[in-house]
Amino acid sequence: MRFRLRSGLLCRGGALLQPFSAPGGIPLQIGVSPTAVSHHIRGLEAYLNTRLFTRDGRQVQLTDDGTRLADGASQAFRILEAKVNSVARWPEKTTIRIALGPSFATRWLLPRFAGFCAEFPDVELKLVRTPLQVAPQNVDADIFITWGDGRFPGMISEPLVSMLSAPVASPALLERLGHPQSPADLMRFPLIHQRDTLGWNAWFMQAGVRLDGTLPGPVIEDTNVVLQAAASGQGIVMGWIPLINIDLQSGVLVQLFDTTVSENRAYYLVRLEAGLNEGVTSAISGWLLAQTLPAPAA
Repeated sequence: MRFRLRSGLLCRGGALLQPFSAPGGIPLQIGVSPTAVSHHIRGLEAYLNTRLFTRDGRQVQLTDDGTRLADGASQAFRILEAKVNSVARWPEKTTIRIALGPSFATRWLLPRFAGFCAEFPDVELKLVRTPLQVAPQNVDADIFITWGDGRFPGMISEPLVSMLSAPVASPALLERLGHPQSPADLMRFPLIHQRDTLGWNAWFMQAGVRLDGTLPGPVIEDTNVVLQAAASGQGIVMGWIPLINIDLQSGVLVQLFDTTVSENRAYYLVRLEAGLNEGVTSAISGWLLAQTLPAPAA
């Protein structure tokens, strides 16, 4: 019995589907519906006589067997892709896929997009949106930009952007509620949290403010939504410098105090040690890293 390539593709993609219907997920990329993805995965599990996923509602997680199969399939498809590219006659432009989160793409990469196109006119760039906490090894991309501690075994990992956190608010909110006179004064203002309250807790500790109990305020997952809430005067947020530099320079947001907290993680640029288009990928990586260097003195 011949193994069907389409089922293999779905298994490989399954590691990224959380959930199947996520925007830009594998069902859309390979042109089938989430229902068809589920059908093919169930068929593959029946064919292999083992479970590849554990399911909890719409959420899925790879089992140990599924992880081994996904890792092996990823390697096999990279080999197949390399062989196909070695005999194919493609157009002169080289396609490079960069996987990253939407907030970093919007606030750091896109402002540099014109410079990238001028530097690499023969590269067709494709940006791939990635969900949180997905391993670079399971992403179909030449370059992966992710938040973390930089430990990605078997891959080249270089720090790209380090972050400083500081409270920021809109001029409209400050006009309405007044400007806080001290870090402790922030407790009477509406606070907005991203993902959890740890960022605010760390900043208050750095500023010498003792907290009694859990901080109030809504917790929002998406960085862009958090910053939009701040810009519209809904509350004070912990802004990440330099991702909010354009907002500070334009006056959309105001940094309230000089006290900052240095994050113990950073955005890292990650790539395979020997991937496809190694020369182009290496050149692009070097260019991206150079964007974080200070401008030379006049």
